Amino acid sequence: MPVSQWIMLALGLGFGALGLPVLLRGGGVRRLLGLRDAPETTYVLRIVGAMLSALGLILIVFALAYASASGA
Repeated sequence: MPVSQWIMLALGLGFGALGLPVLLRGGGVRRLLGLRDAPETTYVLRIVGAMLSALGLILIVFALAYASASGA
């Protein structure tokens, strides 16, 4: 697998590892960032967590699919 694919895989793992706690443990992230306790904050953190998790998943799948298709 080329270096660029390893970079994409590493970024995907990083974004996924960042997005899952934001999605699943919004209260802890909210306290860590010092945000106020409001329904809007919870809503925004869920959206951000879902988007980061989805980005990580897409990058991982693209990197593995390219490696599989290219025979590397």
